Amino acid sequence: MKILAIGDFHGKFPEKLKKEASKADLILALGDYADADKIRKLIFKNWTFKPWYEVVGLNKARKLEKESFNSGLRLLRELSSLKKPVCIIWGNTDFYKDLTTSEPKSILPGNYDKHLRKLKNLRLIERKKISHLGTEIIGYGKYLDSIIFLKKGFDKDEKKRKKRLKRYLDSEKELNKVFQNFQPKEFIMVIHYPPLDVFDKVKYKGNPMDGKHVGWQPYNNIIKKYKPRLVLCGHMHEYQGKKMLGKSLIINPGAAYEGKAAIIDWPSLKVRFIR
Repeated sequence: MKILAIGDFHGKFPEKLKKEASKADLILALGDYADADKIRKLIFKNWTFKPWYEVVGLNKARKLEKESFNSGLRLLRELSSLKKPVCIIWGNTDFYKDLTTSEPKSILPGNYDKHLRKLKNLRLIERKKISHLGTEIIGYGKYLDSIIFLKKGFDKDEKKRKKRLKRYLDSEKELNKVFQNFQPKEFIMVIHYPPLDVFDKVKYKGNPMDGKHVGWQPYNNIIKKYKPRLVLCGHMHEYQGKKMLGKSLIINPGAAYEGKAAIIDWPSLKVRFIR
């Protein structure tokens, strides 16, 4: 089976990747369909100052969120139009049903979940196990708090710190629940954030986390315990490549908006990177 691993579209789907998709038997999409570049720059610029939506005002913030929402929805429709089986998870820039955010609900335009009913070729595998042509696949995406965010002093407000810690622990508990009663065998794990210390060091001067590791440590525990044959991750646009974590092959296919992806032969695990 030929798998196209692709993620971090941020509103762009280059034609050369669509051509690669037409040759694949299965597409595994790793999240971040929406273009949040304008919002991300505002967040980074005002990191220690005040929330970005207060800086620009709620009306402007609402327009930027709607623009981001529409870019992601267009992208999802493009994926569905390929008429190939596409399994998707959510990334941290996406609009999903139970999105946890500190932003006011009044600026958020809704979620993508209800639109998926009309996108017949897309299958949401978020936080669940599925079988595709005899291959087991587990998906786990959405926004996650890196362990570095929990360190003392990151949140000046104690209330925010406790809320972040609870969110982290709840996500870890949910991950363990997905694997509850799971009988280990050859399977593929599809995640958005990378594991800790694997493709996770920020190399972006405009990011306040530049030089720091921002992977999600609970993934490491699960990968070492259940030993998936293949783990696909994204989120970090700085990387494209493969590494081993224990007995598991970890692949970051690169950012789709830059024209990058990976073609993987399953189960041989031969990999061709599209650059």
